[in-house]
Amino acid sequence: MRSRKFRRVMSTATQAAMAFVVLFFADCAGQPPVGARLAGDWDYYRMLGAAPNGGFEARRRFGFAHFEGPSADGAWLRRRSGEPLESIAAVNLTGDTLVLSLGDDRTIRATVAGGTITGRIYRGDQAVDRVWLMRRTGVPAWEPNYPLWPGAVSEPAFEVKIDPAVPMKARDGTTIMNFVARPLGGGPFGVVLERTPYLRTDKANGEFWASRGYIYVKQDVRGRGGSGGVLDMNAMQEQDGYDAVEWAAALPGSNGKVGMIGRSNPGLYCWYAAIAQPPHLATIAPVVATADPLRLVPYIDMVFSPTIIPWLCLTGVKETLSDISNVDEVRAFNHLPVIESAELAGCPRPRFWDDWFDHQQEDDYWRALSIERRLNRVQVPVLGISGWYDDARGTIRNHVGLNALPRHPFQRVVMDPGAHKGIDYVNGDFGPQGRIDHRALQLRWFDHYLKGIKNGVDAEPPLDLFIMGDNTWRQEYEWPLARTVWTDFYLREGGVLDTVAPGSEAADEYRYDPGDPTPYLVDARELELNINEDYQAVHAQRKDLQTYTTAPLEKDTEITGPMTATLWAATDARDTDWNVMILDVYPDGRAMRIQDGVARARFRNGFDRPSLLKPGEICRYDIDLWFTALVIPAGHRIRVTVASAAFPKYDRNLNTGGDNERDTKYVAARQRIFHDAAHPSLVRLPVIPR
Repeated sequence: MRSRKFRRVMSTATQAAMAFVVLFFADCAGQPPVGARLAGDWDYYRMLGAAPNGGFEARRRFGFAHFEGPSADGAWLRRRSGEPLESIAAVNLTGDTLVLSLGDDRTIRATVAGGTITGRIYRGDQAVDRVWLMRRTGVPAWEPNYPLWPGAVSEPAFEVKIDPAVPMKARDGTTIMNFVARPLGGGPFGVVLERTPYLRTDKANGEFWASRGYIYVKQDVRGRGGSGGVLDMNAMQEQDGYDAVEWAAALPGSNGKVGMIGRSNPGLYCWYAAIAQPPHLATIAPVVATADPLRLVPYIDMVFSPTIIPWLCLTGVKETLSDISNVDEVRAFNHLPVIESAELAGCPRPRFWDDWFDHQQEDDYWRALSIERRLNRVQVPVLGISGWYDDARGTIRNHVGLNALPRHPFQRVVMDPGAHKGIDYVNGDFGPQGRIDHRALQLRWFDHYLKGIKNGVDAEPPLDLFIMGDNTWRQEYEWPLARTVWTDFYLREGGVLDTVAPGSEAADEYRYDPGDPTPYLVDARELELNINEDYQAVHAQRKDLQTYTTAPLEKDTEITGPMTATLWAATDARDTDWNVMILDVYPDGRAMRIQDGVARARFRNGFDRPSLLKPGEICRYDIDLWFTALVIPAGHRIRVTVASAAFPKYDRNLNTGGDNERDTKYVAARQRIFHDAAHPSLVRLPVIPR
């Protein structure tokens, strides 16, 4: 069944946001000459897809544009860092119609209206992405990389030789293909290894590492690119990771020390290799590493996330990365049963797809693929890099788990303000320190652990945290911070959020209908699930959630650390979900999401012990709200929402107690949230004294 109401709500939120933007940037002074209308500096926004697809209009502020007038002379598109983004080969402005030729058979076709340019990127005659340009009143505010770890690092002193297809034999005889870049000259050299499902050819990284005296190896994981076998997101990664490290350590010119890197899934593969304990692995330095499969992909805290479907399309063709701009994700997400959704989106149905749905609780299948359960096997130093809005979640979780062991290797963590794909995907401006070069940190790390240079990287504080709001970096020695004041904010009668515990108060109620689920603002084609979007319109329009909001804060309040919720709730269904979100409410009404979490009722006693509910029974639910480092200014308010869906980040609980991924029938449920002396529902926040 498809949720038509879901589409309408998202469309209304989108229209409201677009109306605000148009009003804000409209030029009311009449129509200036054509050249003047185009000349000047502009903010450049982009979003995947030729058209909205039922999701939120999540515009990403990718950079800046500049025009001298209605010609290509002096025209450019640059990233926020100042680096070139696109080359503008030609500018054609006819009336209100603008065509920018970008080369490679790509154009931007747009309409100019006052201080706004709205259009699409075309590849030939095919529209692929949407763009917006908003006139600036000042010159671009460039965001160069902030030197978080200053000091000497290896310089590009070597010429480079590249071998694009070097085969390796895995232990089962499967051929695994590698891209290898070597420094020319004396050695031996440390090896930087990356294993990826995103194709091995990487000239830029090859030249970066090899020119600095490292052998760089980028490997197609089995089932991808030039490698044989069948792709599986998690299975075989330990075995292949072990074999890859030992093979790379034996390459001609190697010094026998291998360090692993990788972003996202390749970051997870670093952890799998570390657990396998190959003798020549010296260290790992993953970025935005994917968490355990029950904590992010395919399940988020044991709730399936259909947003994985665009990723399946991206990697569905063995030899290439597919264009997912126009994947019909909404049609797929709204379809029941969920198990048919990948094919409905036009994506190949991989072998592991059925495995996911055959194991809908924590069992031996998932335990065998878990990183967190086997962190005691990690014996090498770890540099983990991530961002507060990264949806991959593995960096902090693995750091905490490894640190809890009585004997563990040295590890450092760097948390910036970025999302999974970087700072350009996060709403807001984080100042001149917000953008850092992850590769520069890895270089300094490997200079020490692969080259043996004593640069002090192992003697500095283990945590580098970017404090959003202050927009500065701070070094810390433990997580959570020792000086944390754990502060309970209680859900109270009348939608109040307060640090005063409740007394005798009536429960709040709402109705959850799986046919019209509470929306989560995301367009999954962006492959981002954790952005700080504005939920003001959702809170105003939806009746299937409860909001609890503090009075305006009297002083700046820093929240740095892990956050949790304790919810006392009842339902008349056999199973249901509880979704809790924490938000920063601005004086102008914007409600910007900070983090959220979910509890599927059947797993209230553990992911390995599903138990259906007795209708009407009051139960306690402990919900992980992830973590942040954010200063909420005085005058802002903190809001907590409770709902029973955050769709499509989490699949819909059908409320029947049946198979949520294979069933097609659902029932609506009456939900009650309790907040009295015996059932104090709350969120616990890590407040840092200032």
